[in-house]
Amino acid sequence: MIPLWGLMAIGAASEPTKALPRIAVRGGRFIEAATRRTFVPRGFNYIRLRTFEKDGAKHLWHDTLNPAGYSPARTEAMFADVRRRGFNIVRIFLDPMPGAGFVEKAGAEGLSPPYMRNLLDFLERARAHGVYVIPCFCYLPDAVRYRTGPPPEGIRGGNQQYLHPEHADARGRYMADVCEAIKKHDPALLSTVFAYELENESYFMATEPPFSMTSGKVRWGGREYDASDPADLQRLADDGIVAALASAHRQVTRVDRQALVGASVFTFRAVGRSGPCKLREDKTPDPRFPARPMAIARSKSAYVDIHFYPVKPDTLDGDYRSIEFTELRDACRKAGKPMIVGEIGAFKFAYPDLPSAAEAMRASLDRLFKDGFAGFLYWTYDNMEQSDALWEAPAGKGEIMAVLERAGRTDR
Repeated sequence: MIPLWGLMAIGAASEPTKALPRIAVRGGRFIEAATRRTFVPRGFNYIRLRTFEKDGAKHLWHDTLNPAGYSPARTEAMFADVRRRGFNIVRIFLDPMPGAGFVEKAGAEGLSPPYMRNLLDFLERARAHGVYVIPCFCYLPDAVRYRTGPPPEGIRGGNQQYLHPEHADARGRYMADVCEAIKKHDPALLSTVFAYELENESYFMATEPPFSMTSGKVRWGGREYDASDPADLQRLADDGIVAALASAHRQVTRVDRQALVGASVFTFRAVGRSGPCKLREDKTPDPRFPARPMAIARSKSAYVDIHFYPVKPDTLDGDYRSIEFTELRDACRKAGKPMIVGEIGAFKFAYPDLPSAAEAMRASLDRLFKDGFAGFLYWTYDNMEQSDALWEAPAGKGEIMAVLERAGRTDR
């Protein structure tokens, strides 16, 4: 857990505050656990980004809760506006980087108290406005508690995230530590967390072992996989994400037995791939391939979160084919597991004006709800750092915001 000094530095809640209704999953839908009323997640990704240089190139990274720049006033204004417009959920990204993120320096003994204070402030403001939060865990912080030994033979690079058992267990500890810190601060704040999300868009690397291998055997988890068979390598990826989610679920629910743990993915089509089991057939410059939604459907994830960025009328058709949508929907129904759209957005290269972007979002969300998705989160609420690439919800005269306010409403 977080060292005691870290928890003491964070402090305790001043006055007890009423908890939000706990959200649960029953019969393939989200409900308020006490009343069993259906809950439809409708909201936004809320992010701040910072620019940094690496290898001579500029990169953007998540900066929402950075102790050097977090704005309680901006956060408060966002939650007030979100709630006023009838939305009920916000998704944020937790930064693992030293200094600006969840550790104050590399090799830290525990999580950063200043960063944790900002997360607690964010959650408290969300609760005050009746809005739920999905904290998304991005990579592991460089803290002593999460360091691991060498990976198993044949597991390298980015594939260690889910195929190095020590790494997967460390991620579960990280998620549970954050949950424990929230609980220590104020147990009534736990229900504000809609779900603890394993990663933003869980994926594997096709260009790194074991998925770059074309012959030989890979031993993992007590099983042997044939590297010459793309279908067997896909089974390895499937088993890896299922095991990682089992570890995260086990550790988080030890702290909060009612907590939901979730997983999100982009589609195979989004990275130029036609679907699972086709590492050799698909030719794409993007080395990534997503965790298979069908595997998440049989995992301990409370839901299956799939991200869509339609750029033309038939984009969703290709997305659906690549994620085995008909089979996926059937599997989710059988497992009693909802599907949600954790990200949907409008690129400016595809929609150069707001009316066309708004219409694309309307048509896409109408279809997604019709096809069984239980909710959505738009990318993004007000991310000026990406304003040259994607339309923000409040852009222009609010054309997109007006569409989002109507989407998924059960009272219209």
